[in-house]
Amino acid sequence: MEDKQKITIRFGSWDLPMTVLRKDEHLYREAEKLMKERYAFYTRSYKGLATERYMVMCMLDIAVRLQHALEHNDSADLLDRLTPLAEEIEKRLER
Repeated sequence: MEDKQKITIRFGSWDLPMTVLRKDEHLYREAEKLMKERYAFYTRSYKGLATERYMVMCMLDIAVRLQHALEHNDSADLLDRLTPLAEEIEKRLER
């Protein structure tokens, strides 16, 4: 069983109690910071909208960032670049 802990994420007037893996707590804290930063950006940039709209804008912004990261995290491309380097290292070690 993995080590879990209870944390509270605060967003606006909401307290969101959660049980998370201890090793992932930092990810939740960083996500909390990102949510607050993006929410502040949208409330500054688009005055007078409903809270729900700001929240959807934040979700979309973060979802697009995730999609971008997923598309650019292609391990096949990395493997293609590392294979020649590994072959070169092997050749040099054989000498």
